[in-house]
Amino acid sequence: MTEVGETLEQRFAVTFQSLIDEAKTPLAQLIELLGSKADLDDLVTGSRLPSLYEATALGAFFKVAPSTLLQEKSPSMGVSFRLGQLEGIRDVSGAVAHAARLLAVDRLTRDWGHEEAVTPLPKFAPSKSWNYRQAGEKTASRLRAFLDIDDLAPIEDLTGLVESLGYPVEYRLLPEDVHGISVPEDWDGLPAWVVLINCEDNWARQRFTLAHELSHILQRDLGQIVIDRANLDDDRRAERIADSFARNFLLPEEAVQYAYSRSGRISSVEQMASLVTNLMLTYGVSRDATIYALQETVEDISNSPFFAACKEAKVSDLMHISGNEHDWVEVKGNQGIPFPSDRLTQQALNAYAAGVVPLRAVADVITDGDESAAEAQLRSAGWDMAGT
Repeated sequence: MTEVGETLEQRFAVTFQSLIDEAKTPLAQLIELLGSKADLDDLVTGSRLPSLYEATALGAFFKVAPSTLLQEKSPSMGVSFRLGQLEGIRDVSGAVAHAARLLAVDRLTRDWGHEEAVTPLPKFAPSKSWNYRQAGEKTASRLRAFLDIDDLAPIEDLTGLVESLGYPVEYRLLPEDVHGISVPEDWDGLPAWVVLINCEDNWARQRFTLAHELSHILQRDLGQIVIDRANLDDDRRAERIADSFARNFLLPEEAVQYAYSRSGRISSVEQMASLVTNLMLTYGVSRDATIYALQETVEDISNSPFFAACKEAKVSDLMHISGNEHDWVEVKGNQGIPFPSDRLTQQALNAYAAGVVPLRAVADVITDGDESAAEAQLRSAGWDMAGT
């Protein structure tokens, strides 16, 4: 049996080799994951500890907490994949490492006193109902009440709301089968999160994904990096609660009932399309989420042939026949455009202006770590780079 070495590096090497042997992992696969044979050799021989990026990628690959690989006494960040799937770890390891860098900037700028204003949530209590649907519904209702948002009011700026709670949100290009990634970290007992949303998803999908990730934050689902992948089903309780929360936070039952009561007697596809598309555009939800909410809220609506037609028609056709085509084109205008967290950008710029963080911290937030590009952006915005 191999004896555990005296140094942290040697202990890591023993742990790493054990994981490789147990999983019978081809070295070529690890080289591809880490980026080079030299990096793999360094880690296998115990020449150094893995970086946070390497520990995150390896942790997800081997299903262990990165803190274990970093030889930390207590975990600060754990890894698990939403939907229980590990295939394709390499396609998201770069995004997860980027999120880890954002967490580092967030922590550093806060430590220097440059935190943007936050609506604190310590006293907010999510529902712990055994029924996942009730847990999601009750938590959504409680959060609306906590934030003084009327049940009939749409949440127009969901990104701004999440960021006002202290959680940076970035829209960036992710693999086409990934809707979003949320990465938590424990800061001395206080949970911190960064959420990445796929900028190429449609507007409603982005909002649902963000609301879903907000549920994980509220439910304090620490110890996991949540990878929200498309086209896979998940029966896990946390995911079902998050889906229920997202539907009810964005589109409460009271709002559905009110809209239906105001629509009067529906006697045509055009009238039903108007009800469906107005709910979609007003509350920022998809056609499928709207249809689901109507089925759950309005008795016997599923028996309507006009409702059945709206379930099958193209969304663009529904928008056209209801007269909402222009609004639909407008809300889709930002699809495909990446943009950084407004909250974290402001914190980084304020700290950089005060001379307490380097340009690299700003670059990690606004240009994926490219300092030259960050400097060019600041110059174009009127910053005197010679004086900073």
